[in-house]
Amino acid sequence: LQSQYPRGAMILNTVLSSDKTNITTMTGTRIAHPLLLSLANIHMCIHTKLSSKAFMLTALLPILVYLHPNQWMHGMLEDCLVHECLLIILKPLMIAAEVGIMMSDLVGNV
Repeated sequence: LQSQYPRGAMILNTVLSSDKTNITTMTGTRIAHPLLLSLANIHMCIHTKLSSKAFMLTALLPILVYLHPNQWMHGMLEDCLVHECLLIILKPLMIAAEVGIMMSDLVGNV
């Protein structure tokens, strides 16, 4: 796969992570799903250390309270909402994956 790209090009895989979290510092008793983004080539022992800052907070996905009495409908609505949010949030990443993006190296050369 790497041979299909120009010399010097590199494929970067990403990892998305999310878990329900209380965000009570400035909002009262609210909860959300923080969406965290990281690179897949970072070793797992680094990922699991909070101090390594390997994950970047990308967005807070909402958790809604549904009025519909059918639990099946709650799951269906939540799935639709999460997928729509992910499409909006990850649009720049999808474009970069499709057309590629130039990035600088450690020295700042493009």
